[in-house]
Amino acid sequence: MPTNSSTKTLIDTKDDEFDSLLQRLTDLTVDETQKDKDAEDALVYKPEILDLKKDILNILIEPQFKDTSFDDRFKDTEIPAPQEIVPPLTDQENAIVDRLFKKGQHGEISSLNKATVSYQDIYRLYPETWLNDEIVNFYFELISDRASKSNNQLPSLYCYNTYFCSTLKDQGFAKVKRWTKRVDIFSKDVLFVPINQSYHWVLGMMDIKNKTVAVYDSLGGNHDHTLDLFLSYLEQEHLDKKKTAFDTSDWQKLTPKDIPRQGNMSDCGAFTCAFAERLSRRKPFNFGQQDMVTIRRRIALNIYNKAI
Repeated sequence: MPTNSSTKTLIDTKDDEFDSLLQRLTDLTVDETQKDKDAEDALVYKPEILDLKKDILNILIEPQFKDTSFDDRFKDTEIPAPQEIVPPLTDQENAIVDRLFKKGQHGEISSLNKATVSYQDIYRLYPETWLNDEIVNFYFELISDRASKSNNQLPSLYCYNTYFCSTLKDQGFAKVKRWTKRVDIFSKDVLFVPINQSYHWVLGMMDIKNKTVAVYDSLGGNHDHTLDLFLSYLEQEHLDKKKTAFDTSDWQKLTPKDIPRQGNMSDCGAFTCAFAERLSRRKPFNFGQQDMVTIRRRIALNIYNKAI
């Protein structure tokens, strides 16, 4: 039981309440002719009464300091709620991926909108191999396609391609403003920007609904310049398309650190795809370095099937 000053005050208070109850008990049980000071003291200080006083005092205090041992025992035996995990591929799915990964093949595997993946690209999904633009762009097309077919069950989103951020940074807004001439980005919940910075993939996100710009980096780097670039882009895009100013003064800039980290120098692309896939469903990051081989094979299967 805690022994701080607040606890002592509570005990003293309960002790006074007990003494009051004891006095009432004395009044009821001691004959009026015997109720003098000596008789009362004799009653109060009898050993068995003192023990009784301690027992009752514990009962009075107990609700304030609940014994949690039962709760702890319950937690030990409680059946945990199911958590989402990275599901393994079935035997049939693994057989398809094995065929895709067979060396020496040539030609196109899959195309969706303007994205195309060939056998030379799919080999980039081998373990510990850097992903290229074709794989990343195709996967983000799949994420966008799934959201558009979800009947509003998933957040609405728009995915830029892997050349957007570098073009915006190096050549300015004028060079990219026509890239969204057929889409109102401000009607979307989320905008995804896959970014390759010095051979390292990260995920940029502009969350229109929650007024947040963020960069998810599996190496834990800081990206203040990119976050400022996103806010500037949104302001210029709104002014260009809506002809009114766009206030970003209350937007948050985030580079989350409590996210899965890569354990090598080659899986950044797979992490970037996995970040986007979970965020596109508003789901937690349920993966880590140990899941990268499975995630890579799943991406290959998704590309082959043109669906996530």
